[in-house]
Amino acid sequence: MKRRGMAAVLSAALVMSLTACGENSSSGNSAAPAAPAKSETQAAAGGTQAAVSDDKPVTLRMASVVSTNELEGRSTGMAAGLMTWIDTVEAESGGSIKVELFPDGQLGSGTDAIVNGIQTGAFEVAHFTTGNWSEYSNAFAELNVPYLYSNYDEVHSVLEGEIGTAMKAKLEQDVQGIKPLAYISIGFRNVTASKPIESVDDMKGLKIRTMNDKLQIAAMEAMGCAVTSVPISELYSALQTKMVDAQENPLSTIYSQKFYEVNPYCCLTRHSYTSTFVFMNADKYNSLSDNQKAAIEKANAAATAASKTAAESAEADYAKKLTEAGMTIYEPTEEQVAAFKEKASACWDQAKEIMGAERYDALMKALNVQ
Repeated sequence: MKRRGMAAVLSAALVMSLTACGENSSSGNSAAPAAPAKSETQAAAGGTQAAVSDDKPVTLRMASVVSTNELEGRSTGMAAGLMTWIDTVEAESGGSIKVELFPDGQLGSGTDAIVNGIQTGAFEVAHFTTGNWSEYSNAFAELNVPYLYSNYDEVHSVLEGEIGTAMKAKLEQDVQGIKPLAYISIGFRNVTASKPIESVDDMKGLKIRTMNDKLQIAAMEAMGCAVTSVPISELYSALQTKMVDAQENPLSTIYSQKFYEVNPYCCLTRHSYTSTFVFMNADKYNSLSDNQKAAIEKANAAATAASKTAAESAEADYAKKLTEAGMTIYEPTEEQVAAFKEKASACWDQAKEIMGAERYDALMKALNVQ
């Protein structure tokens, strides 16, 4: 794979990669990052290629919590979206923008570390899961309502429409010093556990780890679970030692984190959708030329589209991989899904309170929910 600035050698002292779908809001990484490797093109040329545009050359350091292996494979929505964003920015800017990608949480792995790193200019670009922004803003509450979306088309009708634009504006207003850029699809979340889960009754008393988001916590509690906060970097160990019985994540994350080794059962609840979000230091963005800003806008659209396509196809691929790895996957009946939804939707009133009636009603109207 052609790599632009991806670090080739990772320090063993660095914090383990967190998947975008479940980063912990309080964890961070202060270790010094490894220098990014030159791309194959740069190495062959003996240095950075000359820009073909007249714009001043710019280097953007991107902080990512995704593993190098996942990014190189480009088979997940996360990897396809991020790498498409990088490729498109560099191509559309005529080579005047170069992106140095630091994977595996090298530059920071928790919400505070990532957001503060962008605000202070420690690095210029980063991404973080929308479900973990609640400490800073309720801008993405529309994406965290359980059992509101049933397919990717419904999700993207929101992300790529007026509501998606308004969510970006809300985040920019609430969190100073950042410029919101692109939505990257990861996928629908499913429950894994140490015991079979087939019906909502099987959720009662389950000690489950979920993201630190009010609506997602409320949904699990409404289904009878006891919710525990665990950083994703510690989740495998927590499942192994029975600190928690269960967790919920997209299938690609379940596979990449090897949760199937300690949670052999998966129920395709598809209770919530997960997106990561690319954002940039506002001062750096404002310093770019109009042509460079236009390149970023094209990259935003291309990345969102690429991630949707990859995330949709990845669900079937990773279900097969998990089954081959020994996991038992159960697909609930329509009646069982309806029972899950009935319990989880008890938090919809809380969603309306968090968003406000105007935002909530606009969301329901956009999705034709009565």
